[in-house]
Amino acid sequence: LRQSVNRFLDSAMPLDPSLKQLQIKVGTVKRTKKEYEAYMAEEGVQRSKIEAMKAEGKEEADIKKQMEVLNDTLTVIPDSRQRLQKYAVELRDFLADSQDVAVEPESSSPEVQAILEARQVLREVDLALGTQTSEEDSREISGGNGEPDVGDF
Repeated sequence: LRQSVNRFLDSAMPLDPSLKQLQIKVGTVKRTKKEYEAYMAEEGVQRSKIEAMKAEGKEEADIKKQMEVLNDTLTVIPDSRQRLQKYAVELRDFLADSQDVAVEPESSSPEVQAILEARQVLREVDLALGTQTSEEDSREISGGNGEPDVGDF
């Protein structure tokens, strides 16, 4: 009963403004990543459809119509990619600015869970875009001091 009451009080209490901002930023990155991946998948489907239509000897007008659909998809991909990169950088910067929360993966605090989720989302974005946006990965690559590791030149 006591746990139920505590859970109710936790859910009834207003969220910390920085936690709310983090959740909004994570949601924005997730939604934009999903949109980007959908456009990329649609591009593949359209290309396959066009190739199949050509192989089957379909009418040129039908193929041309599918090419227009493909071109529409290709037009929006750069914009969605750019927005995803922008939102991921904003999320990374927000995480870097709010390093006052000690992050222990075993913790069940909402702040820690939100930070862990944000880091995971940034790793997923890196994989989807083939880029480097997560702050932990950039520290690993740079040698840990925030400066790029240029090696022995």
